[in-house]
Amino acid sequence: MGLPRVIFNVSKNGLNYSTGEVQKIAALIGTGVTVTDKVQLGKSYQIFSLKDAEDLGITATENAFMHQQIKDFYSVAGSGVELWLMLVSDATTYEQMSDINADYLTRLISDAKGRVRVVGLIKKATTVPTLTAGIDSDVSLAVPKLQALADDFADKYFPFRAIISANNFSGMVSDLRDYTESDFNRVSMLIANNDGANEASIGLNLGKQASIPSQRSQARVKDGAVLNEQAYFTNGEAVESLSNALDTIHDKGYTFFRTFAGRSGYYFTDDATLTNVTDDFKSLANGFVMDEAVLIGYDTLIEELSDEVPLSDNGSIHPAILKNWQANIERNIKTLMVDQGKLSAVRCVIDTNQNIVSTGVLNVEIRLLPVGYAKEIIVNIGFTTQID
Repeated sequence: MGLPRVIFNVSKNGLNYSTGEVQKIAALIGTGVTVTDKVQLGKSYQIFSLKDAEDLGITATENAFMHQQIKDFYSVAGSGVELWLMLVSDATTYEQMSDINADYLTRLISDAKGRVRVVGLIKKATTVPTLTAGIDSDVSLAVPKLQALADDFADKYFPFRAIISANNFSGMVSDLRDYTESDFNRVSMLIANNDGANEASIGLNLGKQASIPSQRSQARVKDGAVLNEQAYFTNGEAVESLSNALDTIHDKGYTFFRTFAGRSGYYFTDDATLTNVTDDFKSLANGFVMDEAVLIGYDTLIEELSDEVPLSDNGSIHPAILKNWQANIERNIKTLMVDQGKLSAVRCVIDTNQNIVSTGVLNVEIRLLPVGYAKEIIVNIGFTTQID
């Protein structure tokens, strides 16, 4: 026991500080080559600028394909933004990159310690691809594996959403698969670019995502155009070449670039995922918001796991304890999301009658009210003989 003394136990929770902000960090995996004493295939790298990539040997001469993607990323996101990167050989398929048992995207996400929230996949197009549903068959094979991989990491509280390039579009809209009949709500597919190549501008798309908050649609017009020159589909034709079929391509779940009358430049059409129209996560933005809320809720509650708590006579946790947990969750999500415009409101509900002695399980309900999006504005306009 020692000599008599006065001991102060200093509390670290009295000011009710919120948990840390969840950042939308990007990762890019794509075709490249090893450069002696510099970048190596299959290895993860963390960079913050185009110069960092060039210092690794990802230059316009040594790794031109990925250099352009990274250049596009930083042209939108700006220098200083964190990007995780992996180069793979030209023999590596999208399906292999996405395989949960392969050492590609799984390794990249793991090396980033689960901090990545959005991933881009870009494979240099082959000269004579095998097409399925109007695009490189490898893309179609990769999508379900990419969804499974993302689901697996989400279960580990390492959630991410993915954007994959729809290589080698045939140009036949009728060939395209209708992904609104699917259930791949963690995957988005870009079928357009800024250079007329057979791959999509994944770097540009990633840069846009890295530059906007979780709730924001990449199609937001107020942000301004993402392209000032020409936009193309991955068959090399200008998007205007299919002007009569743009609605159909959009309605099948694909993302591309569009124009607006009276506005210069090109904008993203949407932030659709490859899922049905009734899915809450049919947009990337809704997915990012949910991922962020889950992580904040997890970080708040993990402190209470396996802790001793006083019980009421019926075997439930004392209501005062549960009210405190509810308040902590609501405060953290409100501070980091509602007050930042990412959500409209939040409420946490914990039933105080749960017998934790018998079950060891406590069920918590978190209700999130999202922000809305004006995706279609209908105006009734006409002349009148009386203004009121």
